[in-house]
Amino acid sequence: MTDATPATRTLQALMQGRSKHSDYQLLHPTLAPLFGDLPQPAGKHEAQRQHFMQAQFPVAGQRVLDIGANTGYFSFAALQAGSAKVVCQEGNAEHARFIALAAQALGLGERIDVRPSYYDFQDAAEHFDLTLCLNVLHHLGDDFGDTSLGLDSAKAAMLAALNRLARHTGLCWMQLGFNWKGDRHRPLFEHGSKRELIDFVRAGTQGHWAIETIAVVNPATRDYELVNDDNLARFDALGEFLNRPLFLMRSRLIA
Repeated sequence: MTDATPATRTLQALMQGRSKHSDYQLLHPTLAPLFGDLPQPAGKHEAQRQHFMQAQFPVAGQRVLDIGANTGYFSFAALQAGSAKVVCQEGNAEHARFIALAAQALGLGERIDVRPSYYDFQDAAEHFDLTLCLNVLHHLGDDFGDTSLGLDSAKAAMLAALNRLARHTGLCWMQLGFNWKGDRHRPLFEHGSKRELIDFVRAGTQGHWAIETIAVVNPATRDYELVNDDNLARFDALGEFLNRPLFLMRSRLIA
């Protein structure tokens, strides 16, 4: 890209830097004017997830919390879709700075609040219409939370953190990895199956959340679709990430 401004050069340097969880997420298309044809990470099916989520729950006029936003794909998607406000929580300092600078460069700074710290999942005075908690909780005891936890305690703490969200957000999109701290040598579930993960979330959130939607990737189309008997099996050819169910959960604690 020619004639780059100092801000754009800073953004490009941040995007190309190497830090924990870098080179992970696609850039949202609204950022294209800032980067042109600069190479991007392979991504994690962000566009397909966003398409499914927006079809299920349009966010226009809504107040959104994005926990663990990485480089902001879903935050910028919410802004593009007309969210009234996005609070973007990101503990990686480089990623948080990237989101804030990109929002400023695009004239979106007044609609997004970037908080450069890990979300602590404690009770908060703020309330949101929708929270995005996508692929965050299995890093409890690693990126955030008590690092001394054992596996069983960590699983209980994940559920407790998720249930605390029900006190101050109406809806939540949630995904959870199959491996604790992203380490394949530390499986959360004996067989690594979707059914085990779904049963874990369903049983552990009763009284706090009503699960409205569960979606998984169709192995033929690679699109997200409602879970059914044909797509509930684990398809190893898709890789671990694309086997993770996507939940839409409605709080039972907020009228």
